[in-house]
This record gives sequence, structure tokens and C-alpha cells, in this order.
Amino acid sequence: MSDVLPELEQKREILRNLVEDHIKRRDELSQEAHYYAEERDKLNQKSKSMREIVMKKIDDKGQLIEKIQKMRNEKEDHFKELSELRRELRKYRDSFKSQGADPSELRRKEKELQRLEKTQQTTQLKKDEEKRIVLEIRKLSNDIRKTREAVEKELKENDSVKDLSGKINEKRKVVDEFKKEIDEISKQINGLGDEISKGLQELDETRKKADEFHEMFIKFNKESEKEHEGFIKAKTELRDLEKILGGMAAKTRATRKKEKEGELQNKANVLFDKFKNGEQLTTEDLLILQKAGFL
Repeated sequence: MSDVLPELEQKREILRNLVEDHIKRRDELSQEAHYYAEERDKLNQKSKSMREIVMKKIDDKGQLIEKIQKMRNEKEDHFKELSELRRELRKYRDSFKSQGADPSELRRKEKELQRLEKTQQTTQLKKDEEKRIVLEIRKLSNDIRKTREAVEKELKENDSVKDLSGKINEKRKVVDEFKKEIDEISKQINGLGDEISKGLQELDETRKKADEFHEMFIKFNKESEKEHEGFIKAKTELRDLEKILGGMAAKTRATRKKEKEGELQNKANVLFDKFKNGEQLTTEDLLILQKAGFL
């Protein structure tokens, strides 16, 4: 037994060190796993907030698209009304009978002007003929301009023209306001589109980072669990070995006690023989006889 004891005590020391190593390594790995879990949770929370922001912008963009579609339809209705007013004005102007100009005479002069201009441009003319045509073109142009100015002056003072022109101007303002607001909303939609694209890209990158941290958490958590299993195994072996060594120590103590009691008995027997023979005993001798049960 004495030969085995040093070997067992050495093994106990090795197991104690192994238990400490497993505990230290397990705690370090657990701390790493905890770090990556916390960072993963932060990124997941960030992803959630980012997704809510992106979804809000997508919803806003959808509402703006719906709004701009309605506005375009309304603008189209107003533009149709504007076109109708313009047609009505042109129709009225074409049918307007001026007090100072004959419409048929004006049309005749316009046709004659066109004919002369075409002749000048396409026909080889003598110098005096070209000069005559140039003078006629100039005279006709002045006559037509003066006639049109006179007609235009009458038209401007005409109540029907004033009313139609006023309606056209008001309707044009409405159409222009719609166009301006539609352009502004279009810019907002384009801006939101860019923000959504950027937000989705950042969201994807954040999710990927969270997945990477989750993988690291799983890795370190598994290694920590493995170290804990090693700790449990080493701890169990150490406890079993402690029981064996404890049993051996108890047995050794019992043996030593028995040997000591045997020595005491032998010594007491010798002293008792001396006592019977009338020899003088010391106080210590008497105590030995008492312990041995002779007194």
C-alpha cells in the first residue's frame, strides 16, 4: 500500500490541476460566448429598428405614389378643361367679326403674302421685278399687321374674350400649381427611394454581422460546454480518488492505532509484572497501567 500511495497522491494533484484548468478555460469561453451573445442581441435590436424605419419609408413612399397618381389624374382633368377653354377662345376669335376689318379680306391678303414670298424664294427674277415684289410684300405685311393689331385691340376689349382669357389664366395657374406640387412630390419619392435602397443595404449588412456574431456565440458556447463536461469528468475522478485515499488513510490510522495499543499492552504487561514483584513504579508507569486497564 505504501508503494501505491505516492502514485495516487501524484494523480490527485494532476486531477486537481486539471479541474482548475477546465474551470478557468470554461469560464473564459463562457465569457466570450456571453460577449458575442450580447453583441448579437444588440445588432438584432438594431436590425429591428432599422427595419421599422425602412418599412415606414416604404409606406410613406407608397402613400406619396398614391397621392401623386390622384394629383396627376386631377391635373389631367384640369388640363382638359384648360384645353377646352383654349379651343373655345380660338373658335370665338376665328369667328369674331371685327368692326374695322373684313376677315375675308384679311385672309386674301395673307394668301397673297404667302404667294409673293414663295415667288421671291423659288423664282429667278429680274432686278426690277424683285424690287416690285419686295415692296408688295412689305406693304402687305404692314397692312396685315395693322389689321391684326386692330382686331386684337377689339378682342382685348371684348367681354367674352376677357371672360375666357380670365378663366384660361386661372385654370393655367391651377395646372401650374399641380405640376409644381407633383414635381416636389416626385423629388420626395426619389429621395425616399434612395434612402430605402441605402437602408435595405445597411439592414442586410447588420443582419449578416448579427449572424456572424451568433455563429461565434455557438462556437464558444459549445467549447465552454465541452470544457464543463471535462470539468465534471475530472471532478468525479478526483472525488473517487479522494475516497480511495481517504479509505487508505483511515486504514493506516487504524493500523497505527492498533500497533500503538499493542505496544502499550506489552509495556503494561512488563510493568504489571514488576508491580506484582513489589518493584517501585513511577507515576508515568502507573498511568500506563491505567491506560492498559490494569488499574
